[in-house]
Amino acid sequence: MRLLLPALILLSSTVFAEPFGSMVAITRQDPSMDWWYAVPQEFAPKINRISHVAKGEYFRILPVFNNYGTDADGRAHIIFDIEIIRPDGSPDLSLAKCEGHDGPAKSPALLPASAVVNMRFDPADVFGEYRINLTAVDLVNHQTNCQSEVLLLKKFSFQTLEESEREKLFFEYATAPDPSRAASAFMQTEHSFFDDESEPIWSAVWFFKTIFEENEYLIPHVLNEYPSASRKQKRDIILMMALLDKLDRLPRMSGDLKSFQRLMEAGRVPDPYAEITTGKQLDMLWAEFFATGRIKPVRQIVSSLNLVEHAGTLDRIKAGDLDPDQPAVYRKGMLEAVFQSALWSLRTNCSQCPLVFQYCIGILHSEELEKPIHSCLSMLLQSIDLKPELHAKTEEEK
Repeated sequence: MRLLLPALILLSSTVFAEPFGSMVAITRQDPSMDWWYAVPQEFAPKINRISHVAKGEYFRILPVFNNYGTDADGRAHIIFDIEIIRPDGSPDLSLAKCEGHDGPAKSPALLPASAVVNMRFDPADVFGEYRINLTAVDLVNHQTNCQSEVLLLKKFSFQTLEESEREKLFFEYATAPDPSRAASAFMQTEHSFFDDESEPIWSAVWFFKTIFEENEYLIPHVLNEYPSASRKQKRDIILMMALLDKLDRLPRMSGDLKSFQRLMEAGRVPDPYAEITTGKQLDMLWAEFFATGRIKPVRQIVSSLNLVEHAGTLDRIKAGDLDPDQPAVYRKGMLEAVFQSALWSLRTNCSQCPLVFQYCIGILHSEELEKPIHSCLSMLLQSIDLKPELHAKTEEEK
């Protein structure tokens, strides 16, 4: 078993009753935890717990504390131990005196641990149920709380998914990631990953590319399917390995598949983090967000609202006031089209995905934005009518 302990200092505002308590949450959500700390305090972060993993798959053990004590300076001091017990009852891993929190805090606000345990099972680990024990100690009030969770290590297998399940996966993945299910969707996608002009459909391709890049344990399983795969599946695998720079892991091929491989090697990939001038970049950024749940691609999409300076160009072209055959006019018209796409996609995804809405609220109120961007984002968010239950805390959570 391997692990990594990135330090994260986080704070939220959910009230719990006495005494000192703790929770051990096992999740696949992104270890950067944008989904928690980049969400404004008026919203309730949502933890997606999991019950099983495959070998090689990273998961997070997140201790969360409540109703802890604070000293005269308003500081909390919490430490914790983690113990993992194998299916046969023998100890697998023990971590002592990890940092839960040491600094300012507002009790009894919900407080995630500063140290998030990031780990995976290795090939030598046996399949079965592993018990994860948490012992949390409040050093201010001298109280101890113990919690336990069970995690099943199971053999990887491709799942059979209906088309509706594959489509649903894309929109739910940001808050409830499941890499093994995503690999199944990739292998079973019936539609081509290329448009009529043989250009990759970046919204789909980049989504899967990001997932494979973040979860390398999937790659050997997909490569094992190559010999018996259909022609379409082989082309899809070649495309993905080209994007991941892993074509050398494919078997030798000939004929049209070899020609296709050379074409993929020579293909140009847009840079979504360069200055946004095309809709392809927007597609790739949304794909990255839905594959990770991170705020970074949303920030980049918001930055494209600066293209509002070109608004009105398309109407003037349509009215005959501007000549689209002039390069400068054509470029301005294209940039307005990108602006309109960014505006539409932000509005749509804010309405359908609470996490996007919450990120945008946080960006608007806590980050320095150029005036045109601030104005556009503010008006966009005011125009969205979300049902309260989609983004506000429930009475129980309060």
